[in-house]
Amino acid sequence: MWLWHNVFSPVFRGIAAVVTWWWQNIVKRYFALVRTAFRLVAPVARWLWHNVLGPVFRGIGKVISWWWNNIVKRYFNTVKAAIR
Repeated sequence: MWLWHNVFSPVFRGIAAVVTWWWQNIVKRYFALVRTAFRLVAPVARWLWHNVLGPVFRGIGKVISWWWNNIVKRYFNTVKAAIR
């Protein structure tokens, strides 16, 4: 038991003290900062997606779909018919 009381126990208590200090003074602070930043940014990002980016991407998708269906497919069909 001498080894436990005089070596291992103090080492583990020291490790626990360091980890506890690190958690309380470093990790929790930065988690709080990240959480606060996320709470500030999330509503803006959501608004931006719903009101700007979403409509823009839907518009781009419609243009590409129209281009594919009305130009590219017709060209491919013409080339395919010419080969036959």
